[in-house]
Amino acid sequence: MIPVAAGQVRGGSEGCVHVTINGQAHFICPEDLGLLVFIGESVPLLAKRAGANETPMVSGRVRLNPSGRSVIIENGRERFMVPRDRFLAVAFGEDISTLIFEIPSDRAEREIISPCKGGTA
Repeated sequence: MIPVAAGQVRGGSEGCVHVTINGQAHFICPEDLGLLVFIGESVPLLAKRAGANETPMVSGRVRLNPSGRSVIIENGRERFMVPRDRFLAVAFGEDISTLIFEIPSDRAEREIISPCKGGTA
């Protein structure tokens, strides 16, 4: 299976990190970046609205994986991953952008192994 990029992470104005997932625009506030990077807390992923005066809507969560080596972006039932060092390079302005990749769900594997073939469900 060849991994295909599901979107990208880009540095942006006013310290925000912009995340594009399957063509949809999201962002992470600069205040939340400190909580994510230095403390390791889960922070909200905000969706951009069409109107300039509308408040952003929380569309998912961003967190570090248990080992701290990658950043996990959760948007609904979908999960995406970017290596932590690449994310930090973009967030701190050292790189322009980096790609994110979808994390395969466990659901498909359970459907492959059926109880009648000796697997457990």
